[in-house]
Amino acid sequence: MAQITIYLDDELIQQVKQSAAEAKVSQSQWIADLIRQHCHTDWPLSVREMAGSWQVFPQQEETRAEQGKDIPREPL
Repeated sequence: MAQITIYLDDELIQQVKQSAAEAKVSQSQWIADLIRQHCHTDWPLSVREMAGSWQVFPQQEETRAEQGKDIPREPL
């Protein structure tokens, strides 16, 4: 497991200690949980806002219409 050094002023250190104690977790765990909450694993807002922005988007059948028919598989 990696370690990261952060520098906090005295007032913030006391807030972290108090919050971790109230949550009944170590300071390290409390900070790690906070970081997890703020790290995004979903699409950025700018990308999500584009949903539905295309007026006409071809359906699967339209895009494959010119590809021809599939050859039937032979039985096993």
